[in-house]
Amino acid sequence: MKIIVWNDDAFLFGRVFRLFLYIYDVLDPDFHYNPKIAPQEDKEPEVTARYNQLWSLYVDSRMERRGVDNFYDRKTRRNLFLDMEKQLSWEEGKVLFQELWTKPSFTYPEIIDLSRNLLSPEKEAALERPQSLEVEISARIDSPHVREHIKRVPSPALRNIINEIMNFAAYHCKDCHIGSTYYGIFFLYQRKVFFELIPTLGDELYFTSVNPATDAYETETITQGCNLEAIQAKVKETYQKLSAQARQV
Repeated sequence: MKIIVWNDDAFLFGRVFRLFLYIYDVLDPDFHYNPKIAPQEDKEPEVTARYNQLWSLYVDSRMERRGVDNFYDRKTRRNLFLDMEKQLSWEEGKVLFQELWTKPSFTYPEIIDLSRNLLSPEKEAALERPQSLEVEISARIDSPHVREHIKRVPSPALRNIINEIMNFAAYHCKDCHIGSTYYGIFFLYQRKVFFELIPTLGDELYFTSVNPATDAYETETITQGCNLEAIQAKVKETYQKLSAQARQV
């Protein structure tokens, strides 16, 4: 074991000890191990990842209670848990982790059930409130797509305005490219962003456009009562000026 797997004496005893805890669980009749109910990684990758996380959490919490030195201590395991459960705010994740860490015992069916249903209906309902900053950032990083940005806008009127601007730009700015980043939607011409739409979780969005004369960017706030035709005209005018500049080069 030491020669093949572990080259350092640090945590060597704990490394072997935690492996035997997994074996102990499998052989313990009160644990009710049943591989037939385990999630299949090819069909449920997210459930499988959480299943591995939860069983490891159960093993490492017992290591701590036994006073065995372990690389995966409470802090490390908590950080891994928070990194996986990005739908939770840090505070919510810490509370839930503490509940799981201090739970005296688990059965295998309980771990499987938590892998698919981590939050009880009561806890799920408690999350139906304005998201924390870290949850919002994670969602945007994980799904930086135009359609996802539009779906996050709560106002149907603003979603319609975004679609109208995009359709207008796609029709009148023939050789521009529409793309997205984690924070918004951009419109690219000749490798230059000439305007951006940045949705918010409120009843407004930010419209940033380049001034072809100064090459500086100007930002204004768009609300439901905006002058859509004026915005579309600005998009078209900016594109035409940039196109004219490109032809002169």
